[in-house]
Amino acid sequence: MPRAPLGRLVLALSLGSPSGSFAQVPNQKPAPNGVASEVTGTWRGHSVCAVKGSPCHDEVNVYRVSEIVGRPGWLLVTGIKIVSGQEIVMGTGEWKYDAEKRILESETLGAALRFSAQDTTLVGSFTLRDSTIYRRVYLKKAT
Repeated sequence: MPRAPLGRLVLALSLGSPSGSFAQVPNQKPAPNGVASEVTGTWRGHSVCAVKGSPCHDEVNVYRVSEIVGRPGWLLVTGIKIVSGQEIVMGTGEWKYDAEKRILESETLGAALRFSAQDTTLVGSFTLRDSTIYRRVYLKKAT
């Protein structure tokens, strides 16, 4: 899968990998300092496949989110899936957080992963470029 220049983290769908992979894309305008703290921490939950007959599998997920010193509005996110009780890191990189809209997101040419922050939950979807929702993700804040 081609990689773009350094910037924010994206979750890019590879047709051979239903859970996706992380890549980088150029930076966009960040949110103001300190506003991302509401989404920092460890989030646990699950994701469910939305496309019947696809190679996608429902998963148990853990996302670890932390602020990046000197990069206001950008968060370091590690996406993990749990398989047979073992954590498998899907990727780590920088995501954009829009504090006004309470949206945490990662995009690529082929897909976008967006979470809406709602108190102690992150609810989101993995959407393909053609607007097909491939996966829905439901997370609760653990720490």
